[in-house]
Amino acid sequence: MGAVETYSTSEKEFFNFLSQNKNNYLKNELVEFHVNKIFNNSDFVINEYKYTYFKDYTLKSITNSSSKHIELAFILNDEVIEDKINDKKNIYLPNHNYIYYTPNGVNVEIYYKKNVTYRNLDIYVSPDFFHDFFEKTSYIDPFISSIDSKKFTRLINDGIPISPQMFYALKEIKECELKGISKEYFIKARIMYLLQLIFEWIDEKLSNQKKENNSRLKNDDINILNDIQNFIKKNPEQYYTIEQLSNQFYINEFKLKKGFKELFGMGIYQFSSQVHMKYALELLKNSDLSIKEIAYKTGYSSSSAFSVAFKKECGVNPNKIRQKKVNTKKSNY
Repeated sequence: MGAVETYSTSEKEFFNFLSQNKNNYLKNELVEFHVNKIFNNSDFVINEYKYTYFKDYTLKSITNSSSKHIELAFILNDEVIEDKINDKKNIYLPNHNYIYYTPNGVNVEIYYKKNVTYRNLDIYVSPDFFHDFFEKTSYIDPFISSIDSKKFTRLINDGIPISPQMFYALKEIKECELKGISKEYFIKARIMYLLQLIFEWIDEKLSNQKKENNSRLKNDDINILNDIQNFIKKNPEQYYTIEQLSNQFYINEFKLKKGFKELFGMGIYQFSSQVHMKYALELLKNSDLSIKEIAYKTGYSSSSAFSVAFKKECGVNPNKIRQKKVNTKKSNY
């Protein structure tokens, strides 16, 4: 953090805490702030933040950091975050990832609400690594050019939804107990995997945009398909057949199947599976339901069928996630 307008002892204490980057915890009249420093080497810095302000607060600063990293910010709270950078407003949606670069000398205002717990895990990547990794990816050239010109830039303004695979990779990074060179290789591999997932999503989005430009779907059809997608997202405990969705939303089955894949880049069953597995992952991590109960709760008739589907979607057996939860509980006693 750079030059900051401060008006109270609590604010001075808070900005001193941020600028020195030595301590992991601060609580005063303004804020309670936790920092989990997960990893740090020449290519990557990984920090997890959890913080709550005790009043509505606008954090104002001018960036002034020796670090020149590109930031991969994973927003893990349930509240939208708004900021203004050089008078341009930006939003950060819950459970989304944002890739951006902020040079020195930028005016930043971030708006926080009272008594909301914010959480984000940030991966700071060196520009040299980013250049080497994506040198043949032409569509990020404008992003790289802005970085080289030392301008604030975001790669995808709307953000990238955090998939179950991304959530699990972040969990592995946080829980890694390896030491030395083994840890460095493991963390680098997980970051590479996250970048792979992110850019697969971007590739798919660009492909879908091209299809949309050539689409014969009418606006009414697009609105109905968006309604169906939102309906599936909001009902992760239910499975619906093509016939049921067709009847409920008054769209013929052929147009539903073909249009959904054309608009969203995947079939309804694939999309529904992703929604169910994301919900199942949350239940595995945050509930005491058995795997069998979670299987039934997400529409599967048996735990074995659920386990096969979960591993296919998330890349790991649900028993492994549940065992880690049990081990974490035991270590807390």
